Amino acid sequence: MSLRSAFVSNGTRSHHGIRGGVALVCLAAAVSGLALAAGPARGATGPWDDDARWISVRAGFAKSGAHFAPGGSFGYGFAYTWFLAKGTAWSATVQHDVLGRYGRASEIEVPITTEFTRHLRWSESARPYVGIGWGAIFHKTYRTGADESDFRQGLYLSGGGNAVINAASLVGFDVRLVLEQDTRSINPTFPNSSASSTVWSTKLTYSRAF
Repeated sequence: MSLRSAFVSNGTRSHHGIRGGVALVCLAAAVSGLALAAGPARGATGPWDDDARWISVRAGFAKSGAHFAPGGSFGYGFAYTWFLAKGTAWSATVQHDVLGRYGRASEIEVPITTEFTRHLRWSESARPYVGIGWGAIFHKTYRTGADESDFRQGLYLSGGGNAVINAASLVGFDVRLVLEQDTRSINPTFPNSSASSTVWSTKLTYSRAF
């Protein structure tokens, strides 16, 4: 059974899906907080060294690649990153993306994902990276007259870069291309006849290393 068939809902049941999505976001934040509290003291001497940890915030643009999708809108997110080896990191992320609007109607996604990234040595103060990730994506429509919500699963590629601005802070950008599964929808405002669709986003990031 797919995530969509397990969780798809509409009408009154959509409120349960929304509450479930909020609960999962809170759970992801709690797990990240516990990891921070329980993790050992940082032994790294640089932001890309083994055992370095980052907390990041990001904001920017997101858009669906579906045929009748609107022109995209804003998104923001949070990430916890742990360098498992020098230049190689694992991250847990939560984002909130408004994929676009038609009038007052909106298409919204909340990706809850995990990823691995490889940060390439470019200079002592700046490094590009590439990565791959997977996650569950809470998708909903709002103010369409036939609102629905469901969970989808997605595999994505990421890329970007970060630059040091002081001993504990970095700025950068992150680009994602997500392939989502179970995306068919008969919503009158945001219809989608495809079983899979792409979503891409680009965001500026600010990170604190410790």
